[in-house]
Amino acid sequence: CVLKEAEKKGIIIVAAAGNERSNIDDKKNAYYPASYGLSNIITVGAHDEEMQIIPSSNYGKNSVDIAAPGHRIRSAIPQGGSGVMTGTSQATAFVTGVAALIKSKYPRFTSDQIRNVILSSSVKVKNFEGKILGGGKLDAARAIEMADSVETRLGTRSLANAK
Repeated sequence: CVLKEAEKKGIIIVAAAGNERSNIDDKKNAYYPASYGLSNIITVGAHDEEMQIIPSSNYGKNSVDIAAPGHRIRSAIPQGGSGVMTGTSQATAFVTGVAALIKSKYPRFTSDQIRNVILSSSVKVKNFEGKILGGGKLDAARAIEMADSVETRLGTRSLANAK
């Protein structure tokens, strides 16, 4: 499987949870590639501006790693236009952007480190409990702050090891 090869090579996959209003923790509702359960996949659900999981978003307290904005997002549409779209694909773009930002600032970070920073820096939202693993929403600023902190610790260790 290509995704297992990506996992071996340390490549992050940011996957939409899907838009079937289903609990993808239940195997009969699995949504792929989000439901493969590989260590390099970040599965993303969608929330609205009122911090509610949007009705169409798939969810799963064990399967969906994080939520991001996915309601009425200005998006590119076919034939070179733009429009407003809603769904987990729109939410996925935000998480992908934060992962890319961290990787561009800290190119030596592994996919595990980037994934851990994004998930650990998420902001807990009471409404997400039972639907999103850890009940968190993406927070780009906190993710960068945490990445800076991780880099400081790693940089200090690297200097100590070099002596």
